[in-house]
Amino acid sequence: MSEAELRVYGLIADGKPIADPDKGAAGRLLGAGLIVPDAFQPSGYAAVDIDEIEGRLRTSVQQQLEGAARLLAEIPEFVEKLRACGRTRTRGAGTGSVWIEGKDAVNAAIAVAVDGARHEMLTAQPGPRPRKVIDLSTDRDRGAVDRGVAMRTLYSTSTRSNPGAVERVSLLTAHGAQFRTLTRPFMRLVLIDREFAIVEDHADGRPSFDGAYLVRDRAACGFFAAQFEQEWQLALDWHTQEPPQRSAITTALQRTILRELCDGRDQQQIAKHLGYSSKTISKALSELRARLDVATVYQLIAWWMGPEGACERAIEQD
Repeated sequence: MSEAELRVYGLIADGKPIADPDKGAAGRLLGAGLIVPDAFQPSGYAAVDIDEIEGRLRTSVQQQLEGAARLLAEIPEFVEKLRACGRTRTRGAGTGSVWIEGKDAVNAAIAVAVDGARHEMLTAQPGPRPRKVIDLSTDRDRGAVDRGVAMRTLYSTSTRSNPGAVERVSLLTAHGAQFRTLTRPFMRLVLIDREFAIVEDHADGRPSFDGAYLVRDRAACGFFAAQFEQEWQLALDWHTQEPPQRSAITTALQRTILRELCDGRDQQQIAKHLGYSSKTISKALSELRARLDVATVYQLIAWWMGPEGACERAIEQD
């Protein structure tokens, strides 16, 4: 009750008259059953006996509690009926993430996700992939694309030299899929309909082959999609030849390697991170040393971080 209603109730209970502005509050008290019409009272109303009001309120609350208890008791049976329908969780409606242990379990989860795709598949696959895995995923993804699912895949630039990947791209492109490559590192991702994601571990630092996280949180999936779109805009279409380097001293790969070195990775770690062989990384650095006429990688880093390398650092990351 408001302060105005309490004041009007007090006037009526004391047998005093009420003013015209108080009639609105009196009407609400009447509707709540706290007063009744009485033509013999100065206010035109009489207060209901307090014991009667208390009994009525207790009865009302008791009935509500009994109803809530019945509903609570019916929940297990209702949930079991839902489970019997064979669908325990609506895709995209859940929250949080679940760890999937092992590469086989991850591949099985991806297969289920792709089979259930309705609108879109965004995949980011850095590093090399065995021919067997490529062939299995090609057959699976072709089915999704043929039923109208839009598919975009981001590969490392090194994948262009993988014969199995070249065949996959050629086949799926004919069915409407799109492919781009990126020199710099990016996160491994499978995102279905922007509501169901499978990502490698970035929480506990486990190796990628140990498993992956299944993420259903809509906010997280939206973030993954936005990150993918940024990488996609920077990537080069698979069927486009790499443009000239704008008179730059370094190549796109050399700039990426130098950034990785400055982040504290050694050459072997960089090769694994970018999906190249150690020989390719070493060759790229040797060519740049020869071009700059320096003897060591340390001198390369000093040049890169110094004023002479400022223009190269300012080139947008490829």
